[in-house]
Amino acid sequence: MRNILLASLAASLALTACVKRDTTDTDSADSIVDDSDTTEAEGNVMMATVDGADASGIAALDTPSVSARIVSNVGVRWMPAGCATATSDGNGNVKIDLNDCTGPRGLVHVTGEIDLAVSVSVSGGISVHATASGLDVNAATLDLDATADYAVVGGQHTLTVQSTASGTGPRGTSIDHQGDYTVSWDPTNACRSITGDWSTDFAGPNRSAERSNAVDLTRCDAGCPTGSITHHGLLGLVINITFDGTNVAQWSTSNGLSGTVNLRCQ
Repeated sequence: MRNILLASLAASLALTACVKRDTTDTDSADSIVDDSDTTEAEGNVMMATVDGADASGIAALDTPSVSARIVSNVGVRWMPAGCATATSDGNGNVKIDLNDCTGPRGLVHVTGEIDLAVSVSVSGGISVHATASGLDVNAATLDLDATADYAVVGGQHTLTVQSTASGTGPRGTSIDHQGDYTVSWDPTNACRSITGDWSTDFAGPNRSAERSNAVDLTRCDAGCPTGSITHHGLLGLVINITFDGTNVAQWSTSNGLSGTVNLRCQ
């Protein structure tokens, strides 16, 4: 009987360890922050390409003029001088090549090619379809396919993005996500906000399944964010992460666990 009880206990402990290991691999606070950082970096790259594309002062926007404006902004927006080049075919197709560039609003070590298909509606709305493969940005690597609608109302600029992306986050998490988010910013400062909902498939070693994320974050330059992420994970697990502007975020789970995660910010 003693041997049977020990065997049963061992089996129970092994199952518990397996479930915990799966959850840690795929629904940890680190992996959720990794996904958020990667999506934010994606949004910042999109923002850097289209910010100012409305070319205030032009009476009537059209696709060639907006494309030309995007090309002209590339050379002055990325440092060091000469690290970024851009060309346009005059029909809305823009190619941007970046070689270890630093850009606005916390973008660093950006390398790769971004291809844009620019379009302008009759009402003057600007849309950009961006694709990239193996784009290195802020220690993440992205395969990007995203459509963004750019709007300016008063002094507030917004970019509404529908994204499908995969790659590896700054912490090494393999990520595959899709969903919608909005980046908002005032061009007179280095701050921006990202809000949205997207699903993520973390490719952990033990299991892979889709989760959902509700994100509401604000960050200035390369500083630390404020706001929150609510992550709905495996087996009904909910993880809430709060950010207070320091480089340590607080997390808690629906099953009573809590802790901290160190952030890659200043």
